[in-house]
Amino acid sequence: MFKLFAMICMLNVGELDQTLCFKSEVPLNFNDDLECNLAKNNLADYLHADMVERKLTVILKCGNGTDV
Repeated sequence: MFKLFAMICMLNVGELDQTLCFKSEVPLNFNDDLECNLAKNNLADYLHADMVERKLTVILKCGNGTDV
């Protein structure tokens, strides 16, 4: 079973222009790495314009829970 993990970062926060990041997990399970990566790529495409507008970055990675 594979999961999709995410790190969500807010860019240029406050007067010091700090980047703040938080780890998260997409609440879905995938049967294999291929299925997970397909979902990851689709999610990245779907979120891209909104993330740019809000000055957010999301790093997505598929894993089986032990290698993330």
